[in-house]
Amino acid sequence: MGMKIAIPLFGARISPRFDFSPEIRIITVEDGKVVRQENFPVAHLNLTQRLDQLTSNGVDKVICGGIDGFCLNQLGSKGIEVVHNVAGEAEIASDLFMKGRLRPGFCCEGRGRRGFCPWRRETVRKRT
Repeated sequence: MGMKIAIPLFGARISPRFDFSPEIRIITVEDGKVVRQENFPVAHLNLTQRLDQLTSNGVDKVICGGIDGFCLNQLGSKGIEVVHNVAGEAEIASDLFMKGRLRPGFCCEGRGRRGFCPWRRETVRKRT
C-alpha cells in the first residue's frame, strides 16, 4: 500500500511555518520508493483550504517546521501524522524519513555542515 508525504516548502527548504508556505510538495511512496513528487502552489489558499488540500490529496504524513496547535489538531483528527519542528533542506528530510531516521526537531542541512538547530537549542551534527 502506498503512502503520501507532504512537505510545506520555502524554495528548496522546509518552510519555517506550515501556515505560511508558498507551496507544498507531495511525495508518493510505494514499496519504499518514491514514485512521484508534485509541488502545489498554496500561497493563495487560506488555512482551511490548505488543510483540505492535504486531505483531498490523500496525504498520510506531514514533515514541517513550526506548526500551531490548531493545525496539529486538525491534521491529527484527519488521521494525518505530523513530524514537526524539522529545519533544513526538503530533499534531505524526505530521504531521512524514508530511511526511518527523521524525528521532530531534526536539522536537515547540506552534507558535512554543522549548525545550530533553533528548535533543539543545541548544536547537532548534520547528515554526512
